[in-house]
This record gives sequence, structure tokens and C-alpha cells, in this order.
Amino acid sequence: MIINHKYKFIFIKSFKTAGTSLEIALSKFCSGKDVITSIVSEDEALRKKLKYTGPQNNITMEEHMSISKIKSKLKSDIFEKYFKFVVVRNPFDQILSAYYWHNESKKNEKKFIFLKKKKLDFHEFFERKAKHIFQDEIDRYTENGKILIDKFISYENLKKDLSELSNLINLPENLYDVFKNIKAKSNIRPPQDKLVKLNKNQISKIYKYADKIIKLHKYKYE
Repeated sequence: MIINHKYKFIFIKSFKTAGTSLEIALSKFCSGKDVITSIVSEDEALRKKLKYTGPQNNITMEEHMSISKIKSKLKSDIFEKYFKFVVVRNPFDQILSAYYWHNESKKNEKKFIFLKKKKLDFHEFFERKAKHIFQDEIDRYTENGKILIDKFISYENLKKDLSELSNLINLPENLYDVFKNIKAKSNIRPPQDKLVKLNKNQISKIYKYADKIIKLHKYKYE
């Protein structure tokens, strides 16, 4: 999550939407007074290597804060005047990336002193996590059902939408040109032909769990 005072924007970081790479790219345009939340150590190392501004001024702030929580932390004039944006992604694709990231992130965690945590199969992951993931996503940019975002960035159209965003917030260069060369959390998801396949029951549940997201952004299962 980033709050930038020079270009007057608030970046709300969603889940499994290239958010870390975008956060690193945006931090290129930040300076000492801006709010930047922390990311995992290997991605912080990449940001540091690029000599972009790192985490700062983030006490009480969180990486994946909802817009309503951010609103509660800011002066009302700043919240109202700053340009707020978030990346959204087709839920049927998002859940797959969430699954592979979950198992990758648990590789080095231990259940007990000597035992590594067991990977979840997709069915188990889906039953445990899917409903919560999609509820968190719609809550990320709404408050009491009201959308508090000025622009949705489509994960499926990043080049177009990030280029448009660059003009809207008056960045000195095209954000997509910075973003496209940053590969945070890459090589976790397998090739398309190796991906797990959603079954009919899971597809039906996603239409139910992500109903508001699907209707708002006109997503469908393909």
C-alpha cells in the first residue's frame, strides 16, 4: 500500500494481482514523506537493488489494508482529494494464483520444530480459503457497499490501464514501462497446461462467493 503526497494518489494493494511488482514500480515515484508498507524480504531486496524508496512512515498501516481502514487513518481532505486505485482480477483465475502462492509461501514454515507444514491440495485450499479471499477482495475497495475507488486497474489489461493511470496522476513517465521489467513473486504459477482445473462445483461456488465482483467487473468463467 502506498500513499504518495507529490502525485496525490493512494494505491490499495489487492491479492494476487501483480500488486507487489506494481508497488515496487510506484515506489520509484515516492519520496521521504510518503507512506510505503513493507513487502517480503526478497522483494524488498529487489526494490533496494533498483534504488527505489523502501518501506517508511507505515506505523499502523498494513500491506493489504482495505480502503475503509485507510480512510480511518487519514485526514478527510487527503482521502477525498487523492486519487485512489486498485487492481482487480478475474476470480476464476485469481483463485488459482492464490493457491500456488499459498503453497509456495508455506514451504519454509514449520508446524512444529522439525516438521514442515504440509502443502494443501487444491480441493482443501478451496474449501478453506475461497469464500474469505473473495469477501476480502470486495471489502478491499468498498465501505458499506459503496465503492470508494476512483479507478479500477484490470489485471487483464495492465498495459492500457497503467498507461492511462500515468496520465491521470501526472507521473513523469509511463508507469507500465517501469512495471513491465519488475518480476516479483515470479515463476510460482506453473504453465497453463499444468494448472489445476476447476470442477463444476468450484465454478458454481466462485459465482456465488464472488458474485459482487463478477457483476461489477463483468467477469465470467472461460
